[in-house]
Amino acid sequence: MGADTDAQAGHPRRNRLPRNRQRERIHQMVREHGGAVDAVELASQTGLHVTTVRFHLDALCDDGAIKRTRLARSGAGRPRTGYVAVEERLDYRTLAEILAMELGQTTETRARRAQRAGQKWAASFAGPHDAETDRDRALEQAAVRATVAFTRMGFAPELAPNRSPSSPAGKERTIRLHACPVRDLARSRPEVVCAMHQGLLQGIVHDAAVKPTISAHIEPLVEPELCLARLVQSD
Repeated sequence: MGADTDAQAGHPRRNRLPRNRQRERIHQMVREHGGAVDAVELASQTGLHVTTVRFHLDALCDDGAIKRTRLARSGAGRPRTGYVAVEERLDYRTLAEILAMELGQTTETRARRAQRAGQKWAASFAGPHDAETDRDRALEQAAVRATVAFTRMGFAPELAPNRSPSSPAGKERTIRLHACPVRDLARSRPEVVCAMHQGLLQGIVHDAAVKPTISAHIEPLVEPELCLARLVQSD
């Protein structure tokens, strides 16, 4: 839709970026604007059609990277829709970018250190520990605990329905993560971002259940917009 609209508006094909780079460019412009900016102004600055810009702005709003606001008109008429960056999301992204540069020279070193950092990070999500948790409740408690943590982080998690606990498959719970807050960085630096989330999940699960043993791992980007967190209870 965006590419065809731009062509009709007379913008040269060579000036158009792939959709994900267009979106990142628009996101960066909103962040740097210093206040609310509307789609018309962004379209003028980027050379994209305003419909394409609104498409990317809507996607960024859905992802939680920016938010809508109202801009008053100088004359009569309805207020315009403006967009501002969500500062909490920027802090998290900056942290991950710094870690990518500072954690080590090799992929293996960065992954190991990022995972260890994630395990320590899990302490900030700690809640009251139930010393009386039994084997039948341990996996469920760990899954709920992890889902709450991922919700606070902006992952839009969905705890998949439980299978029959009487079957071997019933000893596994899956959390579907629909909205990684740093998805683009995870694609370029998975050894940092995904490893840190892996360590976080392991730390939460380890704190949630002493017995039985519950292992946890993340399967990043099994689909373009989906990651999976899997918790498995061993006998």
